[in-house]
Amino acid sequence: MALRYQLIETLINRVKRPNFWFELVIVTLFLLSFAPVSYWFAENTLSETRIFHSLITLSLAIILLYRFESPTIKNALEINTQCQKSLKFAFSLLVLFIATKTCLYIFQLDSFILNIIYSLSIVSAMVLALSSFVFFVFGTEISRITYSSAITFILFLFLSLFMIQVDWPLRALAAQWSVYLIEFLGQSVDFFLANKHQNSPDLIIQFKGRNFNVASECNGFGIILNTALISLLLSVYKRHSFLNGFTNIIAALFIGFTFNVLRIISIIFIAPYAFQYYDFLHELLGTIYYWGAFFITWYLLKGPLEKTVREPKLP
Repeated sequence: MALRYQLIETLINRVKRPNFWFELVIVTLFLLSFAPVSYWFAENTLSETRIFHSLITLSLAIILLYRFESPTIKNALEINTQCQKSLKFAFSLLVLFIATKTCLYIFQLDSFILNIIYSLSIVSAMVLALSSFVFFVFGTEISRITYSSAITFILFLFLSLFMIQVDWPLRALAAQWSVYLIEFLGQSVDFFLANKHQNSPDLIIQFKGRNFNVASECNGFGIILNTALISLLLSVYKRHSFLNGFTNIIAALFIGFTFNVLRIISIIFIAPYAFQYYDFLHELLGTIYYWGAFFITWYLLKGPLEKTVREPKLP
């Protein structure tokens, strides 16, 4: 039976019970308590294209896992064991967030560790609150996908807070490796800094008399974040060991960084022959390499490629 029909059938049975509405109100109100921070993250995600694209690809990967696993409905539309577990973890992390906030702002403590705990605790609490709502609606049979998605979303939201801090290092690395590879291919290329008096100088690659500015959107944060998230999602979903999961993430980071460098080089090589279409070329190649990195990572880490066929249960 299709998932939507299972949900409708379960809903018809559950609405007749008085405790259904009480449990629904509890879970919904707890989730709505995170509305301000959720709105802040949503606003920042939508305003930053690279983070928004990573959210799209992560959501697509999660949908693919749901699609290929074909989960069934069990203990749905009630505060089941998995829902209770998520609520308890979320509430504990919320208490940790309040305690950390008190130390930072009331007692005027300035600690890098406390700031990390402060950000990570509220992000984790918000995601687990959402997970509890998912468990409430869909039941306990989706715990593997939901917990894998929750851990990945926590990393996504947490890393998105540091995009500005990693912009310059990523740009510098991307520009330097692009120059190295162009020179390795036997081409003449120059690399220099412009507007050095600024806090963030322009990184210029000069090729065949044209200057290419390795701007902020070329830092590769989006494509690297994309591959890292997919590798974490699949590693947790497939229950890899810590060492294997760590190796997968390192490999995914390498894939993301490499595809970004290849994107920069492709633009530099092709642009002199079609400079009047530079903006279109820039977006086209960016899209090709972005999704190319996604599918390569999914394939190499053996993401599911065909729908699971469930064996019928014997009477």
